[in-house]
Amino acid sequence: MKRIIIHLSLILFLISCFESGEEKQKEKENKETIFLTTLYLIRESGNCIKTDTTLTNNNRFCSRRPLGICSVNQLILTQSELNVILNEMRTIQNRTTDCQESILQSGILSLKATTALETENLKSKYTFQVAETCELEGFQTSASARFATFSEIQWLESARGKIAKGAKTIAANGFLPQANRDRANSCLQLEFKDWEKDLAQGNNENKILVEIVHP
Repeated sequence: MKRIIIHLSLILFLISCFESGEEKQKEKENKETIFLTTLYLIRESGNCIKTDTTLTNNNRFCSRRPLGICSVNQLILTQSELNVILNEMRTIQNRTTDCQESILQSGILSLKATTALETENLKSKYTFQVAETCELEGFQTSASARFATFSEIQWLESARGKIAKGAKTIAANGFLPQANRDRANSCLQLEFKDWEKDLAQGNNENKILVEIVHP
């Protein structure tokens, strides 16, 4: 009987220890989740002011880029980032042949990874400041325009964004042969969603702005 009681007591003790450890683990995980969430929210907050130190006037530019990317890194294209753009371009090229001219128009094929020397030059040319909002710092868009959100900026700078803008540029150019414009429209119709086409057109027409200069 004593052995049974001892065994039961030992089992209950072990269960208690296990539960206590599990609770501690859950508490630790909750704290880590809260910390990571807070860190994410901080990194995604604010707007970014970029100053061109080589200019004396109209040298401050503001965008919806948040704190986490308000640095010279936004101007640098790494080789891995370039590879992502090129891979996405090839996917579109293989899937929608009518996008070929739009790809050429997009400028993707002329992109190059930023060199170490170019990075140093960019660091000496630009400074960056996080602001609560562009508007509070005196940056105002016209009534017919608005800032692009950070997610919209990311899309516009992606391969899809660049190609959609290229297609919109070709389609809107009345001096080009109709066949070229038809292929561009076909590219837009077959490859892009309505919101992508609207965003590309809005950016081309300066109605959706990645950044604006302080007047």
